[in-house]
Amino acid sequence: MKLHQLRVLLALAQHGSMHEAARSLHVSQPALSKAVAELERELGVTLISRSVRGVSLTNYGRALVKRASVVEHELRHALEDIESMRGHAEAQLNIGFSAVASSGPLPEAIAAFRTRFPSVTIRAYELRPQQILEGLREGHLDLALISTNSGPGTGAFQWEPLFSVGMIVAARPGHPLGRVTRIRSLAEAQWLTLDPLDDPGSPIASLMRLHRLEMPRDVVQSSSNLLGLQLATRTDLISVWSDFVFNGGVGPLALSPDALKPLPIRDELPNYDVFMVYRSTDLMTQTCLEFSKEIRHRGRQMVSPRIAAQAASTGASRARKPSDG
Repeated sequence: MKLHQLRVLLALAQHGSMHEAARSLHVSQPALSKAVAELERELGVTLISRSVRGVSLTNYGRALVKRASVVEHELRHALEDIESMRGHAEAQLNIGFSAVASSGPLPEAIAAFRTRFPSVTIRAYELRPQQILEGLREGHLDLALISTNSGPGTGAFQWEPLFSVGMIVAARPGHPLGRVTRIRSLAEAQWLTLDPLDDPGSPIASLMRLHRLEMPRDVVQSSSNLLGLQLATRTDLISVWSDFVFNGGVGPLALSPDALKPLPIRDELPNYDVFMVYRSTDLMTQTCLEFSKEIRHRGRQMVSPRIAAQAASTGASRARKPSDG
């Protein structure tokens, strides 16, 4: 099995066309077909099927592509490390992050990292946690920030805790339910979610599960944070946000702090832990290693205002409690 054969298979998987795959690799179609035939003969299985609509992978082909993708990305990482050792700073960093995690140290970390390594190409992707884990597994992502309220996930990766963030239920100023203090009283309200409705780890699903309530019937889903923020500030949709959105003067409400108001909820609200997730420190490129240091340094300085207030209140209560004896 040769590297150029795996690259041919990856190109076919990406383009679904012999012509387009050959053009992307700058080889002739006969040479591409020969590489596939040699690989199939070596493995003793059929990897692709041809039709009038193009080329598709068989089950054997899909299984091999998953591994070949990791091989190709690891080779890129090895070449980047060698270039770094030679004093050439050009490299690429692919970061995956979940929506809640984006409200933490990520923007500041990227800005600081760009100052130190201006020639590094950074690509950041907001994805669902399962998509992020798949990207790490297949080598498309180098590093990830994932928020969860159920602890570390699969043991196939390293889950390094960075900070915790509290969630806040909010509505536009003047909302008819703006003075509501109980979650149960909002059960029939119109809600907004930035996550798929069937995602059990989403803030709204976690909130309802915490209070043993059914998911609201009237829910608008937006996969865009920007559109979601506009809907939350301009309509009667109730929404759940990280408390970093409302504090610190650097979040999306910094220019208009009165555009969205936290509701005075007295019920318990969910907290989320943000983890830096990666396959292994040993497999990190030098570029990724340096960025992980930046995220780690800034992440551990993050203090969620609501969680800090909870801790202070708990500490004060314990201080007032009379001692035994």
